Amino acid sequence: MFTNPLPDSEDYRIFFSEYAQRHHIKRFAKDYKGKRWIITQDSIFQDLKRVHSMQTTQQVDELKSGDGCKLFKYDFVVAQSGVSPKASGNRCIVFLDVANHRQDVLLVYGKNDLPKNMSETQYIYKTIADEFSDLWEKLN
Repeated sequence: MFTNPLPDSEDYRIFFSEYAQRHHIKRFAKDYKGKRWIITQDSIFQDLKRVHSMQTTQQVDELKSGDGCKLFKYDFVVAQSGVSPKASGNRCIVFLDVANHRQDVLLVYGKNDLPKNMSETQYIYKTIADEFSDLWEKLN
């Protein structure tokens, strides 16, 4: 859930970062061959486009907010897996820019992808600070 509601109900433009594509989406596409990953990625795109309709659900968890921006975790499920988004352990970390109606999917991962020596939140913050320092500065 978001601590403060979004100012309007307009759709957002969605972009998948190069980092997410190189590091995790590539693995998801390999593990879920055929249409399963294509359908899943389209579902992620469609849900995030209308994030205003999900802002009060358990599927979206705000991690940090800055002036006109938010960093949040979005739980998703792979198509035809038969589990709930929370139980699946699959997450997207998304940077939302309210003024520009833009969202950047920075990370896409499963809970099994996390390093054993740090918590999920530590991993997220460290990766965002290292790989997306310009966006991280907007949140602090």
